[in-house]
Amino acid sequence: MWNWIISFFLIFLLSARCFAQNLGNVTLYDVDNSELSYNQINSMEFDSQNRLWIGTQDGLSVFDEPNNNWFNFNAETPWCYLATNVITSLEWSDDLSMMFIGTNSGITDYLYMGEMSDKNPEGAWSPAFGSACSPNTGIIKSLLYSDGIWSGSTDGLCVQYLGGEGGWLLQNTTNGFYSNNITSIKLNPNNNIIAIGTMNGGLVTYDSEFNIYYSSNSDILDNTVFDVAFDQNNNIIICTPQAGLGILTENGSWIWLNTINSSLPTNSLKNIVVDNNNNLWITTLENGLINYKNNTFYHYTTDNSNLPDNHINCLLFGPNDHLWLGTENYGVVKVNTPIINRSEFTNDKIQVYPTIFNSKINITNPERTRVQIFNSHGKCMYNRSFDGNHLIDTNHYADGIFFVVLKTENYIKTYKVIKS
Repeated sequence: MWNWIISFFLIFLLSARCFAQNLGNVTLYDVDNSELSYNQINSMEFDSQNRLWIGTQDGLSVFDEPNNNWFNFNAETPWCYLATNVITSLEWSDDLSMMFIGTNSGITDYLYMGEMSDKNPEGAWSPAFGSACSPNTGIIKSLLYSDGIWSGSTDGLCVQYLGGEGGWLLQNTTNGFYSNNITSIKLNPNNNIIAIGTMNGGLVTYDSEFNIYYSSNSDILDNTVFDVAFDQNNNIIICTPQAGLGILTENGSWIWLNTINSSLPTNSLKNIVVDNNNNLWITTLENGLINYKNNTFYHYTTDNSNLPDNHINCLLFGPNDHLWLGTENYGVVKVNTPIINRSEFTNDKIQVYPTIFNSKINITNPERTRVQIFNSHGKCMYNRSFDGNHLIDTNHYADGIFFVVLKTENYIKTYKVIKS
């Protein structure tokens, strides 16, 4: 029971406030105001020269921001060996000074050897990287370099060198995975654990061996994991399309945040990154950008901020801690530190009392509000909308901690109360 109390206390902190704001200084790079090859962005990555590599649905762009130089490559550029113009994933290796370029038809690699040019073949471009592992010739959805390339495709996971000297290890449904569709691969630099997201195959971790978290053997609530990240406390955080945000703690317990028990505006989450202050930045499927900071969720959309597109396909932090977003329709967005422009919601007319109760809870709110009460096990004990004063009968509640969640169109507030 104490694990649930701790989990719900975390939910209480995370869901206490949610409000809108401007993103601050936003710079947009699209086909109209720059040399970006195409506005639909699938992936982004920085190299050791702080150049931004941008994988689009129609070609590869490289942006040298300090010098405002653009370089564009596609399947018609004969010496860069791109088999297709659809760039799906990117991964830079400092150890090799190499960029790995995933497409919907295999992997091309680029070895940095000097100044970049899209007019002459500077650097060594090589085609069909890793083709000895058959999924590496298909749709490459995620790439990671960690003592070799980890490549996730729609046909399985290929791992360089784990298959023997110079060989590849193939993991798919033929040898233990529940899905061949690999969506995300991330490394925790603190302990070298690797987390792997799948489509309908749960969460996979690797620490000398593969471990699978699936609905039949764990408390994972959605077997589709679009993206994974590690926070500074070594928790694995996952984005799902239906169950919201999942947190697998270092001790192996799960915490879930969704639209019912927190102020997350949607359960359909796509990508996540963790900044240097351990704040979370989360993209949604079609509902903008979410930031968790100082126990507060902030929600950015085209309606309440200067975000140009609610459909964000990828995000990452670059030089000077700028946040870069790759959108579906409006190209690349660079964001400086967000600026909060709405104060925290306060209203003296709202009352939830007594905080230590026996048989009844009084709730007073001047506007129409959805009121939900959860016990310490996460069970919803009450769910109803009303305004004005309302008395809730709690005689059938067991003694313990409860969370009262008030939701309106403008805010979410959570109160902790105790029945004794």
